Amino acid sequence: MPLRPAGPAVAGQATGRAAGRGAPGASLRAALALGLLLGFYLLALALLVAVAALDVVLARGTFTVVTVEGWLGSLAIAWCVLRVVALGRRREEGREGPPGLSLTPREQPELWEHVRRLAERVGTRPPAEIRIVPGAVAMVREDARWLGLVPGERRLFLGVALLLGLPEAELDAVLGHELGHYAHHDTRLGHVVAALRGRLAHTVGTLRERAAREEAEERAEFAAKAARRRAEGRPPPLKRGRTRGPDHYLALVFTAYAKLCLRLTEAVSRRQEYAADLVAARISGPATTAAALRRVPALEAADELYLHHYALMGWDAGLLPPEGQFYGGFALLLADGTRRAQLTELAREPLPEEPGEDRSPYASHPPTADRIRALESLPDDGCTHTLVRRPATDLLRAPDRLLADLEQATLSTEALSKRRVPWAELPWRARRETAARETEPLLAAMAEPTGTPAAPGVIALDRLLDLLDQGLLDELAARLPRSERAARSSGRAAREFARTAFRSALRQLALGAALETGLCRWEVCWAGPPVRQTAPAWFTEDLPAALDRAVTEPAVTAPLRTLLLRGGARGPLDGTGPAPHTPA
Repeated sequence: MPLRPAGPAVAGQATGRAAGRGAPGASLRAALALGLLLGFYLLALALLVAVAALDVVLARGTFTVVTVEGWLGSLAIAWCVLRVVALGRRREEGREGPPGLSLTPREQPELWEHVRRLAERVGTRPPAEIRIVPGAVAMVREDARWLGLVPGERRLFLGVALLLGLPEAELDAVLGHELGHYAHHDTRLGHVVAALRGRLAHTVGTLRERAAREEAEERAEFAAKAARRRAEGRPPPLKRGRTRGPDHYLALVFTAYAKLCLRLTEAVSRRQEYAADLVAARISGPATTAAALRRVPALEAADELYLHHYALMGWDAGLLPPEGQFYGGFALLLADGTRRAQLTELAREPLPEEPGEDRSPYASHPPTADRIRALESLPDDGCTHTLVRRPATDLLRAPDRLLADLEQATLSTEALSKRRVPWAELPWRARRETAARETEPLLAAMAEPTGTPAAPGVIALDRLLDLLDQGLLDELAARLPRSERAARSSGRAAREFARTAFRSALRQLALGAALETGLCRWEVCWAGPPVRQTAPAWFTEDLPAALDRAVTEPAVTAPLRTLLLRGGARGPLDGTGPAPHTPA
């Protein structure tokens, strides 16, 4: 169960203080889970009994057409109910958990020994597997058998972002929380509860899908009948209300039962979270546990930012960071002073308070603010818990190799096939590929008058400026793709639309040429926008005017030629250009 707060959409109901929040006993929780699972079938049986009772009542009356229709209707309902039971017996999902890299005690002896010591302090059996997974999550599972009566193999899933971003003391709080779930036997019934929820979700979803399909078929049949009557010159049939089939009403019944099950089981889950927090506080201290509760969501937000804007910045260009840096580059983000200050500030922000009426009864975790208040209300245990600022990665042996192996275990075949480039090259290589795609229509328009295709860069720009000097601006602009509004225009307006699109394409080609000569650079920026464009001040200031003059009639290309040749040819990222200037 993840040590993470429930957001507003899943905020849970929480009352009282930590001292009085023990999770229900294992026997009571087992009885509840088993009772709710049996209730799924008892509900179906009750519906069949009700249908049979209705048939008995009909049989005692006079035999009429209504009696026959009632029997046929009851058979349809009984068939739907039996089908519901069959839906619930779908093949169960595997218990493997999220994909990741399983660590053996031989590969990571320090981490394993650390987890075993914590398990001994908690007073529970350690996990049989430790698996590193992507993200800022932590969770535990247990493959218990016989409805949780027989303990099974335990698995601990630990997010790589937690290892990279948490100090060791706060990681101990996370691990103590998860081991607390083992100590309270929360994981023994996890599979039973998951099976119940999965069964109900699958059943309700299928019933709703079939009910929607029946309604769509009814609407289509009515529309076809109306079309036939209109074709025959007759008025269309009177529109009547939709007829609801048995699947619709069964979906309502089982949806209500699913909501009841969720309310009961999630209420237990919220109490289990409070109880696991108490175990974490005993291991690391209430203050450290509260600090971990605040830091984990901040790391989760930072990890999402890193993956989407840094690790994947070259995805469309077929590029990825160096081996081991798809996840490991998160440490570079955290090492930046500005980002570190932002994360610290985010972790210190007051947590949102949620009124009781806004809290969802279906949340698996209580609001983080409530959990922190519960920890702060704990009495002083008399022990001094020192927050050692040693990074959690100190528990890992050869972390670079581990991060590379994690990529092999979790990334898709498509991702693994992409080319790896150093961080210093990733932004400008990705930008060059993007510019090449954006200038494809312009290069295609140039191919017809020149007779030869050109690759984006200085040579293509030089050829294009030669064509503009020959007065082919309007001809080239007319070959570019047009927007819907531009396609509807004509005369002067059409030419203005075409020239605007041409100027935009010319700008991309000019920037690509500037990148090729080293006038512009695209660099990784860990402190702000992921990519920082740098260029000489004179280039940034003079480029708009040079582009405007190149798309006038007649075209004046000398300013643009001079601008791109002014600093001489330089290799990209060689550091020999003029003083860089960051464009606004």
